[in-house]
Amino acid sequence: MIQVVTTSIPFSKEELEGDINKVVGFAHTVQVDISDGIFTKVLTWPYNGKDQDFFESLKVEGAGWPHWQEVDIELHLMVVNSEEVVDEWLKTGVSSVVAHIEASNDFQKVIDACREANVSVGIALKPSTQIEKIAPFVSKVDFIQCMGSDLLGEHGVELEDKALERIKELRIKYPEVIIGVDIGVNTETAETLVSAGANKLISGSAILNSANPKEVFEYFQSLG
Repeated sequence: MIQVVTTSIPFSKEELEGDINKVVGFAHTVQVDISDGIFTKVLTWPYNGKDQDFFESLKVEGAGWPHWQEVDIELHLMVVNSEEVVDEWLKTGVSSVVAHIEASNDFQKVIDACREANVSVGIALKPSTQIEKIAPFVSKVDFIQCMGSDLLGEHGVELEDKALERIKELRIKYPEVIIGVDIGVNTETAETLVSAGANKLISGSAILNSANPKEVFEYFQSLG
């Protein structure tokens, strides 16, 4: 079974709402990319200073994520020292958190915080990162997320060959683990990624910019 997750890289509340509106009704989960402008060059909401009131309201349940009753939010934290900010994001009511091994000084703290909040947790790595770095945590997380490129935080980035090799390595080493891939997932690459061992496809522009987002989404699902 192939899991399909759409992504949003929101620079404002309006953009977040717009992306989710495009997929509500058929997507079960939307992965929201949050970047502090340090771990990646991209500076997203709320770290760009926009719609801070919405973020603060989410933390105290004064507001909900767009279509929260229909769509689960999977938070992709592209933030340095993610173990220091994960608690405040957990307060917003996300269903799962993905954090990067390269951006954390204590990944166990990320896991512990998510478990305490009864939230799923994934460990992400760039394709250039050696898989040995995640080895101590794989048995403690719910899935691995392999990035399709070292260039993070932007839609439309091409899949790198080294990402395919990394996915193959991960599947051999961890045959039973959910392995997601994010970046470069489109109708031209999806079948190859699944053949390499990915069973979770995370896609942004291929779905959001399509004339028929549902059709692309269902095509990805059909590969499993």
